[in-house]
Amino acid sequence: MKIRLLMPAVDSASPLQFTVSMLIDDHIAIDTGGLPYLGSIAAQRQVEHVFLTHSHIDHVGGLPIFLDNIFQPGPQCPHLYAGEATWQALEQDLFNDRIWPDLNRIATDDLVFYRKHILDAHRPVPIGNYKLTPIPLEHLVPTLGYIIQTEQSSVLMAWDTAPFVEFESIATAIPNLKGIFLDASFPNQMQWLAERSRHNTPGQFQRMVAQIPSDVRLIAAHLKPAYHESIIEELKALNLPNLEIACRDKVYEF
Repeated sequence: MKIRLLMPAVDSASPLQFTVSMLIDDHIAIDTGGLPYLGSIAAQRQVEHVFLTHSHIDHVGGLPIFLDNIFQPGPQCPHLYAGEATWQALEQDLFNDRIWPDLNRIATDDLVFYRKHILDAHRPVPIGNYKLTPIPLEHLVPTLGYIIQTEQSSVLMAWDTAPFVEFESIATAIPNLKGIFLDASFPNQMQWLAERSRHNTPGQFQRMVAQIPSDVRLIAAHLKPAYHESIIEELKALNLPNLEIACRDKVYEF
């Protein structure tokens, strides 16, 4: 399994995570922050399945542009997966002919923009050699994380979340767990804001992963750009040997 984090920036040298999305082996994406800025239209058309975590703009804002980029008349289109609450937000607040055209109104049997799939927490979705299982996270709106599994390895993606009781039991029960992409949005001094916005600080990150085996890679993601350096400093101070900072120039192999 190969994973890239799509975190767009005009300055190619910038490490800042302005928006986030994940690309799995070139044809499965989670969230759309950087998806419409991926390489070429040919590369974007390879993405056949898009899973959404929740309705906030940094996670779904790239979706209309992505769909516009890859559109071709005919029945070929990507499959789009989201929870019921996220679908409601997309259809009422985004594809509403004000923010973006209502694609359902335009679509016909022979002119399709996407295939809609409604996700239920803990119900796996098989895609070829993969299985993606949505899990509920702790955020301001209904939000899903994902367990991504192949026969060889598993990865847990849990960004945009505050600590929640079930995290440890979920993570420790995943077979062949090789990596966890986990939220680390605010520095410790801003825990009050992390709590109000349902995000993590490095201190909360440490408590969440306390029982995770040391051979599992811990990849801190969703660092707020304005506090990037201070968050990294606090994460490094945790002295976790398996800790990494999410990087867009890296291909993560599991």
